[in-house]
Amino acid sequence: MDLDLRKLRYFVAVAEELHFARAAERLHIAQPVLSRQIRSLEHDLGTELFDRDRRGTLLTPAGKQLLEDALPLLASVQALTRRVKTAARDTPELTIGFMPGITLTPATVAFTGRHPGVNVRLLRTSWDDQVEVLRDGRADVSVVRLPVDQEGLEAPPPSTPGRT
Repeated sequence: MDLDLRKLRYFVAVAEELHFARAAERLHIAQPVLSRQIRSLEHDLGTELFDRDRRGTLLTPAGKQLLEDALPLLASVQALTRRVKTAARDTPELTIGFMPGITLTPATVAFTGRHPGVNVRLLRTSWDDQVEVLRDGRADVSVVRLPVDQEGLEAPPPSTPGRT
């Protein structure tokens, strides 16, 4: 069985909203279409992903597991697409992840001055994904706020304030 990424994106929207109408609005599709796609995904997987009743929509244990696994999978697909498009370009690209409140302008200006042929792209991250963007390939480097799980990453030692 091949897993349809579109259905997976639809599932994530419903799982995050826990409301079919809001998810359909977020996805810019009609709610009956979304419901049919979710039923089709449940059929493909052979299990119900949501408990639906008059009180609302909840994830089943299988739905919780799918959501946990789907988020990094979809991020990896997005990163794969970015890397393939970058490889097809004549201009190399560097994607820098950064946390809000971190100013990258001086470093970006210095880098582009030394490497004018590289297209620099900035990717805003959060506490939850500041390291994941490196692991799944959405960013080539990232400026993070410590502490982070550095397993599998190369990181320079923290700088001492006032020293460069």
